[in-house]
Formats: sequence, C-alpha cells, structure tokens
Amino acid sequence: MRYFLIIFGAVFFMSSCSEEQIKEPASKATPTLVQVSVIDALLQGFYDGFMSLDELKSYGGYGIGTFHALDGEMIVLNDTVFQVRADGDVYLPADNETTPFAAVTPYLADTSYVLNNVDFTFFDENFNTYFPTPNIFYLVLLKGQFSYVHTRSVPAQVKPYPPLADVTVNQPEFEFENVYGDIVGFYCPAYAKGINVTGFHLHFLDKNRQKGGHIIDFTLESGTMELGYLLDYRLILPSGGDFYGGDFTIDRSDELEEVEGGTN
Repeated sequence: MRYFLIIFGAVFFMSSCSEEQIKEPASKATPTLVQVSVIDALLQGFYDGFMSLDELKSYGGYGIGTFHALDGEMIVLNDTVFQVRADGDVYLPADNETTPFAAVTPYLADTSYVLNNVDFTFFDENFNTYFPTPNIFYLVLLKGQFSYVHTRSVPAQVKPYPPLADVTVNQPEFEFENVYGDIVGFYCPAYAKGINVTGFHLHFLDKNRQKGGHIIDFTLESGTMELGYLLDYRLILPSGGDFYGGDFTIDRSDELEEVEGGTN
C-alpha cells in the first residue's frame, strides 16, 4: 500500500505568507519517473517517435512531452494523453502514435498546499518554502482558477528536421484569462542538465479540454498545488536512428534557455 504524506495549509501570497513545516521526502513506495530520450536530443532536432503512447501510459498517468515530428505539446492527466497542436486546439491522439521525448509518473501527492494570487516567478523566488530540497525530482500539479495563462505550442516538422531553437523562433503563442484548469509537469535538479529541462517544466490544460500548451507564464488566482517526491528515475533511450549519431559533448544550456523563453 502506498504511503501518502499530505500537508494541508492555506498560503496567501503577494501581500502575506504563512509558513508550513516541510517534511522529508517519502522513502517508501515512491513512484518512478520514467523519461523517454533526453532534452539534448530534442534540441538537436531528433523528432522521430520511438515509443507508442500506449506504452508510455503504462509507466504513469501524469506527465508531459511531445509527439512524432514535434507535432504539438503533450499533457498526460488521469491516464489520458492530450495533444495541443500549433492551431491551439486540443486533440486525443491514438494509442499507436509515438513520442520522441516525454516524462511520466504514477500519481503520488506527498505534499499539498492551498495557493492564492501566485505567479510563475514566485516558485523560483520562494522555492525553499515548498520544496524540501532542490536535489530531487518532483511531480508538480496545480489546479484551480487562473486569472492569466500564457502558453505556446510547436508546429509539426518535416525532414530534414531543424534544431528546436529554430522551430521555436516563430512558435504560436496563446493567452487566456479567467480560465479554470490544470498544470502538470516536473521540477528537475541542476545535475539533470542535458537530460531534461532543469528547474520547472510545466504544461497547461483547461477544464473543458479545449486549450492549453507549454507554460510560458501564469497567475493562479486560487487553487491547489500538489507535489510528488520522485526518488526513483528510469531513462529509456532510442535503439538507433539519429540519436546514435548525435553530438552530446556540447553544452546546449543557452539553446534550451532560448527555447524555454527564459521564463524558467
């Protein structure tokens, strides 16, 4: 049986903040973060999918990623995969479609908070208040009423694939106001550089499952944040293709910061 450690509290920001005791990460029955390929492969333009969505879901029902040929942003919630394409619409892809990059995990809430009037930058500025350490992985789930959400998606590419930084120069962006929805994603520690996006990497999906995308910015008016401490990690790599000829000796941090919009 999984062991759930949940801390409930009301936290009010911008004008005030009430402190809560932070517990050590759960050490029993911690779910595995399963990642498909590495972020530096995506930065090099390796967009060929090699794992089916059906297999991906077998590793966990919560996560984010992209699709074959970089065809949009992936949100995995409650064992369902959603696809936000470059037209801004949300689709339900077939189980036999594939992904070149994704990360998923089963649901486990170790800590829960009630939040009010919190923007994206707040989590970086007040990290130690809510996260026990910057040196482990976290599942991050936010749900509630958002006064503002700024997202983007990426258009499908054709071979020869351009690098990701070139694709995102003209990426479609979307802005929403007064929308209820979910944010799902991960926090990855600094030592994961080159493997995943370090810091926060989050995707949004509205309550009606009609709009969403990769988070650039947001303001949560009122809602909850749940954190899952991820102490077990599994990386699944492609068995061939462009990946085998890739150059992983280059530090691509500047490219990644450009792709992420400098927000995280």
